Order: sequence, then C-alpha cells, then structure tokens
Amino acid sequence: MSFNDFNVVLIELRKKLAYIGITIAIGTFGIFPFMGDILHRIRTDLLPGEAKLIFLHPLEVMILQLQLSIMFGMLAVLPLVIYYMNKALKGRITSVSLFGMGRYSWILVAISSICLFLVGAAYAYFIMLPVLLQFLYFQAIGAGAIATYSIREFISFAAIMVIIFGLAFQMPLALSLLVRAGIVDHSALVRHRKHAIVLIFIISAFITPPEVITQLMIGVPMVFFYEISLLVVRITSRKHSPPRDT
Repeated sequence: MSFNDFNVVLIELRKKLAYIGITIAIGTFGIFPFMGDILHRIRTDLLPGEAKLIFLHPLEVMILQLQLSIMFGMLAVLPLVIYYMNKALKGRITSVSLFGMGRYSWILVAISSICLFLVGAAYAYFIMLPVLLQFLYFQAIGAGAIATYSIREFISFAAIMVIIFGLAFQMPLALSLLVRAGIVDHSALVRHRKHAIVLIFIISAFITPPEVITQLMIGVPMVFFYEISLLVVRITSRKHSPPRDT
C-alpha cells in the first residue's frame, strides 16, 4: 500500500468517524449494564482454589467495567472499519476492490469472523485459562504466598488472554483475505511455514509463564490453525486468483 493509498484510507475513515463512534458507543453502553454479572461469572469460573479478589480503590470496579465495555465496543467496530478500508481502496490496488468482494460477501466475512472469535475465546476461557490460573495459583501457594488478587489485574489478565485467542483464531480468514487481495500467496505461506511455527512458539513463551504445558496449550492450537489457514487459502486461491499484469 502506497502513502497515497494510506491517506485515502484515513480520509475515508475520518468521513465515517461518526458511524464508527456510534458503533463503539452502542457496543460499549449496550454491554455495560451486564458487566457486573459478567465479572461475577468470570470470578466464579476462573478464580482458583481459595484465592480471593479485592479492590484497592473505590472506583476500581467501575473503571474496570467501563474499560471492558469500551474494549467490547472496539471489537464490535472492527468489521465496519475493515469494510470502509475496502471501500476506500476500491479500484486503487486491483481492478476491483481490495478483496474483490461485495456487500453481501462482507456480511458473510463478518459472520465468519465473529464465529471464529467466539471459538477462540471459548477455548481460552473454558480450557486454557483454568489450567493456566490453577498452575499459577499452586506455584504461588508452594512459594508460601497468599493468593489475594486485585480484581482489576485478575479480570484484565483473563480478558486480554480471551481477546488474544479470539483474534488469533481469525488466522484462516485473515490469510484468505490477504491472498485474495494479492498481498501474499499460498506458496509463500508454505515456504515460510517453519518460520511461522517458530514465531508462534516464541509468542507463546512470551505471553505465558516459563512452563511447557501452558506454552503448548497456546502454541499447538495456533500451529493447527496455521495449517488450517494454509488449507483454506489453497482452496480459496484457486477460485479467486489475483489479476496479473500482462
């Protein structure tokens, strides 16, 4: 993407800033009334052993609820931002749109993206996080510490991990769109498979404690999804090969 193309995207997003802001506001204030129940549910599901949650500031819980609500609003607006980017770059990178898709195709992409995010978030919430938090809890107890967590730190950690996995599970869809736009191709992804796997496990080691089981619980699904991505890209690239200059 050239500098001019980047400017076009910024101008288009600025024109649509009101719609983007309204979408963020709807997502934020739509989820905020339920955030207390959500926090209670997270505590019930994820708090390990005899650990307790405390708040260190009178406004800590309310600020946490607002931050999580805004985070939800930001996630809700992502499909709209990508749609506007595609619309702004229409006819500039290829002879059609950036991804060569119409409005209804974007609706399908948005639905697929939401489904993939929910699968990744569910894996993090119901499988990975309970094991990881239990491990950290027993490590602390074994060191003689008393498990008393700040509610803001505990919930923020859980939310960030859920969002990371939700976004990571977008990999098949993201790579398919990049191939469709002609930015990468299937052969390059296959050629750099080993590099991608190494990078995945480096990231897994960075965001988890130095413990093999939790690193594998993060790294292995990501490698699996990379392989799924290659399969999806191979199928979709046959149907939608980017135009070539003659």
